[in-house]
Amino acid sequence: EEEEEEDEDDNMSTVLRLRTKMPWKTCWRYLTSGGFFLLFLMIFSKLLKHSVIVAIDYWLATWTSMDNAKEVRNADDAKSTDKVGHTYHVAVFSILSGAGIVLCLITSLTVEWMGLTAAKNLHHNLLNKIILGPIRFFDTTPLGLILNRFSADTNIIDQHIPPTLESLTRSTLLCLSAIGMISYATPWFLVALVPLGIAFYFIQKYFRVASKDLQELDDSTQLPLLCHFSETAEGLTTIRAF
Repeated sequence: EEEEEEDEDDNMSTVLRLRTKMPWKTCWRYLTSGGFFLLFLMIFSKLLKHSVIVAIDYWLATWTSMDNAKEVRNADDAKSTDKVGHTYHVAVFSILSGAGIVLCLITSLTVEWMGLTAAKNLHHNLLNKIILGPIRFFDTTPLGLILNRFSADTNIIDQHIPPTLESLTRSTLLCLSAIGMISYATPWFLVALVPLGIAFYFIQKYFRVASKDLQELDDSTQLPLLCHFSETAEGLTTIRAF
């Protein structure tokens, strides 16, 4: 019995150590589970949406920074020219804004659709692996770990990963577009970007360590509880006998 408990503890520690790691292969597996077409559509719509956002900012900057000094001309001609120019700028701004709204809707639907498809495919693959698994797998793997895969982990895949992916891609593209625009307008910004990049690298490194520790702490308290619950359910007749 002591050897079995030690084996279960070793398996539990191995599982917890693997759960705190996130290799790129796992990320690619999740993205491709939704289908290459949806992945391509999401990337293309995201890039197009942020291109439109940058175009809107550029158009507003151009519109508001127009030279007010004009040649002296007839008041009626100046009034008609200003009216035509104002109508033109408003029309272009309205078209860009409408395109941005439509692309925001398309990207949100694409991310949710891809997340739903990926969650369904991953759940089917997990269920097939469990059903077709050998007896040795069920002898060496705690039942609480299997329940946790179909409950907490599946809930994370269904509810948390799609909005997190949406937020990650949006923040990344906004950051890159802002850096590109600022660097184009002020090239000296690239000099200050190097120490800022180093500082943010150490900040995210510290945050990732704390996040991994919290995730490991959550798993270490949740998995034994599920194991105890499953073992209690299996031995319910014995418990009632006493």
